[in-house]
Amino acid sequence: SQGYFDFTEAAEKAVHGVVHVKTKAVREQVVINPFDFFFGFGGEQVIPREQVGFGSGVIISKDGYIITNNHVIEGATEVSVTLNDEREFTAKVVGADAQSDIALLKIDGDNFPYLSFGNSDALRVGEWVLAIGNPFNLTSTVTAGIVSAKNRTNIVGENMGLQSFIQIDAAVNPGNSGGALVNTKGELVGINTAIYSETGNFTGYAFAIPISIAGKVAADLKEYGIVQRAVLGIQVPNIEYLK
Repeated sequence: SQGYFDFTEAAEKAVHGVVHVKTKAVREQVVINPFDFFFGFGGEQVIPREQVGFGSGVIISKDGYIITNNHVIEGATEVSVTLNDEREFTAKVVGADAQSDIALLKIDGDNFPYLSFGNSDALRVGEWVLAIGNPFNLTSTVTAGIVSAKNRTNIVGENMGLQSFIQIDAAVNPGNSGGALVNTKGELVGINTAIYSETGNFTGYAFAIPISIAGKVAADLKEYGIVQRAVLGIQVPNIEYLK
């Protein structure tokens, strides 16, 4: 009635389809005994230590398939997810793709709340969007912003072969990775993946993988276990060798 946009319906619709992802991994750590160091015995030990990580994920089907980021679950020996209603499940990693930074998980059960796909290609700069996830382990957090730009490239490391990010100014922080970017209808339009920051925390810009890309990757991981990519079947020799 006062001319302000109401995000409550989109948030209520989408928040139940976003999960908290917890991972456990065993990393090797080199430990030097101070006594050995000072007295020259060279006593280095490699000790396995358990590390715990956190992130977000999005349920995309009622039978429990979940999209998250590859970097959230990479190297994990155990993955568990907690739903918005606090039910906890052990998750199986169906497949993961480092080039797109997308992974697909599966939890056992049926009739889970899930998010329907929207049209990420139809997003317009200036359009309102919501970011939903678990920043700093604060579960079921919703932030709002606008689409700042589309088709952003060279945002993440060189290991990502295909980059075409949605840039947003909704607050995204560590723990939001793998969470949902939704439009004002509560439809999934992106997977929150990265922030631009010199401190490691949100400073004004965040980036999401469009669901047109993430959805295709997830479908390939489900059907084939790997991502199907086109290959150009020609080779171009160095012109110097033709002289």
